[in-house]
Amino acid sequence: MRFSGSLNCNFRAKNLRILQIIFGSLGVLVLIGVTGFFIGGSMLPSAQSFPNEIEINAPADKVWRVINDRERYIEWQDQIERVEISDDKHWYEYLKTTGEPLKFTLAEDHRPLRMEFHYTMGDQFAGHWRGEVIPTANGVKLKTIDSYEAQGRLTRLMIYGFFDLDEFAKEWNAKLKARVEGLD
Repeated sequence: MRFSGSLNCNFRAKNLRILQIIFGSLGVLVLIGVTGFFIGGSMLPSAQSFPNEIEINAPADKVWRVINDRERYIEWQDQIERVEISDDKHWYEYLKTTGEPLKFTLAEDHRPLRMEFHYTMGDQFAGHWRGEVIPTANGVKLKTIDSYEAQGRLTRLMIYGFFDLDEFAKEWNAKLKARVEGLD
């Protein structure tokens, strides 16, 4: 009987030791993850800028007309759920993928050459869009610069990990081109 009790005690001690190793390893992994989060968030740039160009076979005034027809963005920008317009210089875009809207402000309007917008999402993310048209033989070349600044490590990590502003801008410009060229 003693023999079986001694085995039982050894078995419990081994199991306890295995649990200590498992929980110790998990603790080390969590510590590495938290440290990586802080180091990674600190090393990511807080501001980035993405220039893009696209040829649009239409005159400049038609391009600007589509860009300024914000109420119809949902017809050709499928990532936008709805747009609320406050006035000629302020509007909100509600994206399907976020709960908080992007708040836009018209910064400069120098049509027919260029326009600029500022946008924010909460107090952690701010951006700027600049569009300039250059006449070509078949229409215009639209040059855009999308830039943003993200405050806080978590915001930078979220943007870097889940949102490609350069790809978003290219896609937005391609859909703009299709919309402008598709209108009569």
